[in-house]
Amino acid sequence: MSHDLIRLRQPIKDDLVHFLSWSKDEELRHLMGWEYPNCEDEMTAWLFNKNQNRDRRFYIIELAGKPIGDIELCNISWRSGQAEIKICIANKEYWGQGLGKRALEIILKEAFETFELSEVYLRVYAFNQRAVHCYEKVGFNLRGILKRRDPNWQEIWLMSLNKNHYKRSRSLMGA
Repeated sequence: MSHDLIRLRQPIKDDLVHFLSWSKDEELRHLMGWEYPNCEDEMTAWLFNKNQNRDRRFYIIELAGKPIGDIELCNISWRSGQAEIKICIANKEYWGQGLGKRALEIILKEAFETFELSEVYLRVYAFNQRAVHCYEKVGFNLRGILKRRDPNWQEIWLMSLNKNHYKRSRSLMGA
């Protein structure tokens, strides 16, 4: 399937059914470290209140008209020019096909070129090497590691991408 068929769009009511389905997936919860609300009322409020704050931009990742996940810029600090990015390709049928990378490329272009942010950062569990590899391919670099002595704690990697590195990597790719 062509990566050109990926687009980001605002959530609509029909998306609720997908999110309610994804909310039941234990593996997604484990990989993300958080979970979607699991009842329709909470999900509706969660999904449609995401873009009410000026410090966040939330989108559905759609492939050929079918929702496959979500992506957002959150904790946007307009003064410092920084934002956190979160992404989830929730439909496992589309894992490992480069679609998360393409969605990241689209939102990073918006972050750096439209919103004129200077840096985008993220947090990812160290064990989620598929995600780490995707982030590295887009240009993110490891900036720090969060560890605890608690045996139930999972190591978290902090990764970031600044605007200058983004521009250099795009010019090398001929974009």
